[in-house]
Amino acid sequence: MIVTRSKPIEEIMDQIDPIMDQKICVIGCSLCAGKLKTGGEPEVKNMIRQLQDKRVNVIDGVVLKHACSIESWESLIKEQPVISDAEVLLVMSCGIGVSLLGRLCDKIVIPALDTVSLGAALNDEILLEMCSMCGQCTVGFFSGLCPKSGCPKSQLNGPCGGSNDGECEVRERKCIWTRIYEVMEAKNMLSMLNETLSPTEYNRGL
Repeated sequence: MIVTRSKPIEEIMDQIDPIMDQKICVIGCSLCAGKLKTGGEPEVKNMIRQLQDKRVNVIDGVVLKHACSIESWESLIKEQPVISDAEVLLVMSCGIGVSLLGRLCDKIVIPALDTVSLGAALNDEILLEMCSMCGQCTVGFFSGLCPKSGCPKSQLNGPCGGSNDGECEVRERKCIWTRIYEVMEAKNMLSMLNETLSPTEYNRGL
C-alpha cells in the first residue's frame, strides 16, 4: 500500500488559481487512497464541495479502481466518459497515479495528495512507514522490521541519542529500535543485533 496524505486546500488552490475557469474533473483511487480515506468516494465528493465553494469550475468527480494501473487512455474514457470533457484532472491518488495520467493524456494534471511512504493494511489498522524502497533491503537482520523506514534518521545499528524510555524524539512516536528489540528478544534472536551493518548504498535503488 502506498501511503498518502491530503495536501492543504490552500496549496491545491495555488495550482488551480491560474486555470480555475477551465473544466476540472476530480479523480480518486479506490485502492490505496480509498483505504486511507485520502482519495475514496467520500473524499472526492468533499473535494468537489470545497472547490465549488471557491467557485472553481468542477464538472464532476470519479473514483478509479486503481489509478496506478490503467490499460489505456481509450479504455479509461470508455469507462469514465466524463474525463474526456475535462481540461484539468485533479488527482487524489499517489504520485504514481498522477504521473501515469499525466503521461496518458494531454490535459493538465494536478496532485491533490502527497505521497509519504509504503505501508500496509492489517484488518482495519493502517500501518505506516513499512518500507522506504531504499534498494538494499536489510529487514532480514531485524525479523522483518525496517529501521530505515521506521526511524526518522534511518538508524541501522541501534537507536540514536534522542531515544528516551522507548520513545522517539520526533512527533511522540515509539522508537522503532525498541520494537525491534522486543520482537528479537521474543524470538530469541538478539544475537543478530551484534552485527554492525554498513551504510545503505542508495545508488542500488536507482
